[in-house]
Amino acid sequence: MKSKILRMGQEYGGEITATFAVPHAQADDIHALIDCDCSIDVKKWREKRSLTQNAYAWVLITKIAQCISPPMSKEDVYVDMLKHYGQGGMVTIIKDKSEDILRAFDYYEITGEKEAKGKAFLTVKVFVGSSKYDSGEMSVFVSGIVEEAKDLGIETMTPQEIARLENV
Repeated sequence: MKSKILRMGQEYGGEITATFAVPHAQADDIHALIDCDCSIDVKKWREKRSLTQNAYAWVLITKIAQCISPPMSKEDVYVDMLKHYGQGGMVTIIKDKSEDILRAFDYYEITGEKEAKGKAFLTVKVFVGSSKYDSGEMSVFVSGIVEEAKDLGIETMTPQEIARLENV
């Protein structure tokens, strides 16, 4: 949920306390947690991607898939777009544990293998699926797809029309 930190302090025992403002609609849910151990994930608020941004990305991905030769599935084009314009990073994992660890990633590419201190490791480039993007990340993703579409002669929205998608 979206909230603001109103105050922070430190108790005599060293514990940090924080007071949050929460939406009134969540009051009952929060009240039910008083004196319970809770899991808290606090991070800077970002607007989620808009569904219109997502829909437009898939329209273009489908057109790209139909336009290229040899044809690709739209899912394969999507993964290709993630690799070029999406969010992600590199991780190194112990090779013996790779099967279990890689299950956590929807999209990845093994880029190398190395050994250190007698153990084999894999270097893996991981890609975050666009359903987890915020609006800024989705904007970058859509912009890349638009450029790919233009390169193939596919008609795209104007920059002003695309900018409006972020607010819908």
